[in-house]
Amino acid sequence: MDDNSFNAKYLAAFEEKKGWYDTVQLPKIQDNYRLHLVCVNNIFDALVKKSLINPDPYKKDKKISQITSPEDTSFSENERANVLGVRLSDYQSMIDFICNYTKFTVEQLTMDKVKRLLDLNATFGWTNLSPNSPKINTRSMAVCIASAKSGAQQIQIAMLNDSLNKTVEAMNFINAGLKDLAEFHKSVYKASVRKNVLANDSFDWSKATSESSMTAEIKRVYPTCMPKHSFNADLVHEIIEEELSESKATLQAQELAKFNIPMSAPKEKAKKTIDTHEVIMEIVRLLGTSGEQYQVIVEKLSNNNSVLQAQKNTGFKKFSRFLRKLFGIAEPDIEYTISITDNTTQQVKKEKLSFNEFFGNLAKRTKYYSAIVSPQSGVLAKIGAQQDARILEFLNKQAVENARLMQVLSALDDYFKTNASPLDRSKIKGIKPELSFVKSIMVKINQSKAEYIALIEEQEQMRKLGISK
Repeated sequence: MDDNSFNAKYLAAFEEKKGWYDTVQLPKIQDNYRLHLVCVNNIFDALVKKSLINPDPYKKDKKISQITSPEDTSFSENERANVLGVRLSDYQSMIDFICNYTKFTVEQLTMDKVKRLLDLNATFGWTNLSPNSPKINTRSMAVCIASAKSGAQQIQIAMLNDSLNKTVEAMNFINAGLKDLAEFHKSVYKASVRKNVLANDSFDWSKATSESSMTAEIKRVYPTCMPKHSFNADLVHEIIEEELSESKATLQAQELAKFNIPMSAPKEKAKKTIDTHEVIMEIVRLLGTSGEQYQVIVEKLSNNNSVLQAQKNTGFKKFSRFLRKLFGIAEPDIEYTISITDNTTQQVKKEKLSFNEFFGNLAKRTKYYSAIVSPQSGVLAKIGAQQDARILEFLNKQAVENARLMQVLSALDDYFKTNASPLDRSKIKGIKPELSFVKSIMVKINQSKAEYIALIEEQEQMRKLGISK
């Protein structure tokens, strides 16, 4: 019958839209949360350096089991540094928890979790940071950021503004996506009723001839088919209207329209007009964007190394350092024994790392990547002057080196956290958010390289067939 026919169409369209959320939209929301976390960390560090906020000394001791929002109660101006420091630390930890321990699927992001996420996102009014905001957290954040910019160098102001602009873009995307998901959850419930109740063999369509009789039939089958779901009378009423009302054709069309998948920017087929050189240079530019994150990593590693070395700063070592300086003897190399995990076998092996050499090479890589995106450096032009095959070799080499670098940096991050004394542990600055962001860049680079290679191969086939020159 027609009713059953629409039920089948509805469920098929729903599954397609759900698949789009799980594989396209929600991963994008997660990526924007990761970008937001990096920006928040940059803002946090900038405010700490200016002594505008104080980090939460008990941050490491706080355990997170579910998504909650920091407090928003009032506090005095004298308490701002401590209270805002704790709340921003809590916010950081919660966003980190979301990025690394939350599954971004329709099934896992229930209505309750979506509401919690939206509440958390509203902790600070990132899209409208104003000292006149009625919300104490937003107002205090705006005041601190204005103070951080006052008297700062232009490069520091630029970095702070960049983090703020990026986090606004990320929050706009996240909030819009979550609100759409909240609306979609109504369809999740209705699809569940249609699948488990209306499509169930025990549901008698011959008894569903009026609103009251169909309601009664749904209620009869509901407890058996959906025992863990509370009965939503409003949404069940919508289902009945879609099946029995005089305007059901219009309502059905409207329901199916909700499952239309947004069109992404159309990918043009390979044509003679596509500049493959520009395609591969765009990948090089993408590589350059990792320089900003590596710069933060360099600063944090320098800090963490200083913390560990200070622990060993005994009287004898001070005297030895004095003698070396007096006689012009170079400082001995710093070695750390780190644990590297093989991504393929998951085996862990110990390696001795020359920190001075590693740090120097990392700093050079950071400057080089940053120079790629700097119009004044000319580095991009030098790379672009090479043949595409050489540029691809360059990108392949960078991919291999960065994969190894990610392993070492992750192991070094664990080493600093493990070997810092209990008193100094709060001084250690983790680099996991920056590593996560760099990894996402590398994943995108590998995907783009694969698309580039496919484009080249397609064009070669077209030439062989005489379709294009």
